[in-house]
Amino acid sequence: MSTRNGSACFGLALWAAEQLPRHTVTMKRVAKMRMVIAAAYSAQMLSWLLAACALIPQPKNVVVILADDMGLASLHAEHPDSGLPTPNLDGLHAQSMSFTDAHSGSAVCSPTRYGLLTGRYAWRTHMKQGIVAKWGAPLIAQDRMTFADVGREAHLHTACIGKWHLGWHWPTADGGTTTKAANVDYSKPIGGGPLEAGFDHYFGDDVPNWPPYVWIEDDLALSVPSSTMDQDDANGVRRGPMTPGWSLEAVLPELTRRCVNYIHKRATANEPFLLYFSMTSPHTPISPSETFLGQSGVSRYADFLLETDWSVGQVLLALEQCGLADDTLVIFTADNGTSPKCNFSSLQAGGVNLRAHWRGMKADVFEGGHRVPFLVRWPGVVEPGSSCDEPIVLTDIMATIAAALQVALPDGAAEDSVSLLPRLEQQPNVAPLHDVIVNHSSQGRFAVRKGSWKLCCCASSGGWTSPTSEQKALASGLPSMQLYDLSVDPSETTNLVGSNPRQATHMLDLFRAVVERESNDGGSWWKKLPWSASEAGGS
Repeated sequence: MSTRNGSACFGLALWAAEQLPRHTVTMKRVAKMRMVIAAAYSAQMLSWLLAACALIPQPKNVVVILADDMGLASLHAEHPDSGLPTPNLDGLHAQSMSFTDAHSGSAVCSPTRYGLLTGRYAWRTHMKQGIVAKWGAPLIAQDRMTFADVGREAHLHTACIGKWHLGWHWPTADGGTTTKAANVDYSKPIGGGPLEAGFDHYFGDDVPNWPPYVWIEDDLALSVPSSTMDQDDANGVRRGPMTPGWSLEAVLPELTRRCVNYIHKRATANEPFLLYFSMTSPHTPISPSETFLGQSGVSRYADFLLETDWSVGQVLLALEQCGLADDTLVIFTADNGTSPKCNFSSLQAGGVNLRAHWRGMKADVFEGGHRVPFLVRWPGVVEPGSSCDEPIVLTDIMATIAAALQVALPDGAAEDSVSLLPRLEQQPNVAPLHDVIVNHSSQGRFAVRKGSWKLCCCASSGGWTSPTSEQKALASGLPSMQLYDLSVDPSETTNLVGSNPRQATHMLDLFRAVVERESNDGGSWWKKLPWSASEAGGS
């Protein structure tokens, strides 16, 4: 590319950034995007863009669908013995490449969502374990690039519809912010949410089982939650402010309707788009709508899983009806494994098995905590019905979208993200995508994968499967680490750390290199890392 043409592209990109919608909250994003575009403008980056242009057709639209608490075995096409049909997802599976060894960055919600949107492991932030608390502040820093920014740089309208759970600046009457429910002023804009993370539009209810029970559109609450939702521990529902007449059963249908309407609206306007459909199901509250109640003949959870499949089908149908299916990159995945709220034993009694041979559940370092479905449909690029068994992680979504949209990522963005394009195109003789991938449990314990080898840096599950307590696990004589060869022991039954210590040490060294290769908020060492502060240089 000549200097003149490169400068023209650079100028056009800056002009495009200036044309972004003038929401008050998005003006900050315009300034941020100018810096991002400037950082990406280099001969090396522009050469990469030219190479990408020559290799693949750019999708007109991107749709990312993230189910909530849905392990790999919940997808009938991946686990035919599940006992529960998922016809719409099976249809998508037949049209896609399925990554059968895909993992959420964390075994719980918020950290996976952070990693998916930013391409950075959430344990690099101040949140070293757990999730964003009720009324919590934003986890995504103002200057952190997201895949919504990537979409906007590619001139796509960007929307997030559904669950957010990454924190907000909850407003007070005096113009400040608060983390206390009683002090929130719902008449004022709610900052720190999806608009400040690069999305042009948002509609959702933040967290479906937590207050406030109110619809938020863009950065405004659509009503004042003047009633109170009662506590329902069995269904995971927490007490708090509620919009009068709020219906838990109406949430998923409304979000689905909003996604369908958004697609139709963009198609009518002939406007390319990036849609992030962050589903609220099959997470608690397990509240299937009247149409699906009793449909499975097994349980409310099974009904809700059927409704989840229907919801995905409605989005895919909208793309077909609008003539956009052939021009749209679709990614379907989930934020972590299946929750015990599904009541595994009750499902089993009804002939439904959602665990296959994976050990554990949501929150754990074990495979059941973070092995998730991952389907990519991209007509003209991805071979329908193909599969890939290489380990990947959801942080890879950002680099993949950037490569597909031919947007160069600047230094300091998407540090833990690798483009999946070589696998999607089935390029021959390509090196492994990752040296290792890292998974994180609810308690902040780590699992590290290299090939078929898996090292759990704890004696416990790190989550909700017994043993849950690290202290008690060690006191009972369990080794401080667990090493498994998943090629012969996918259920993680035989700990090989005693018989193969060199492999464990090798993987620990690789993991440490991942931790130390990029900045980590609060320093390069914290208590849950499996080496001491002195070994890390006292940092």
